[in-house]
Amino acid sequence: MKKIILLISSLFVVSMLVSCQQAEEPKQTAVKQMQHAFPKDEAAVVTSLKIQMLSIKDASKNIPKGEELKDKKLMKVEMKIGNMTEYNIPMAASFFKALDSSGKYQLNYPMVDELGETISGDKVVHGAVYFAIPKDRVIEKIVYEDPKRDAFYEWAVAK
Repeated sequence: MKKIILLISSLFVVSMLVSCQQAEEPKQTAVKQMQHAFPKDEAAVVTSLKIQMLSIKDASKNIPKGEELKDKKLMKVEMKIGNMTEYNIPMAASFFKALDSSGKYQLNYPMVDELGETISGDKVVHGAVYFAIPKDRVIEKIVYEDPKRDAFYEWAVAK
């Protein structure tokens, strides 16, 4: 009888000790994603415009004073756009959006020196479009869409 009581009490003590321990979850290490660049010399002809993505840079240091991007970083996408017609074609940064590494589209972030002008016939302009994306994400695609001209194109970032 003493052995049974001793066995039951020891099982009770062991079960109490096991239930009091905290279940430790394995720590997840955050993998920092690295922003890659566009493939070299890849220009696309999109409804009479020759558009070439040149570079992607972190421009977080260029945020105007008084503005704050809490958990985001500012990315600058530089491009070269040539008008292959004799007509003027309007071009704006709002025609571009970025697909980030989580699969969400990010609209352009307005800046003073962003792309926004009418491109004269047979002229080439250089411009930049800015995107505010979460700090833990990278840009995977740039999408150009001009519904008035029925223009659409995507540039994938090389990995």
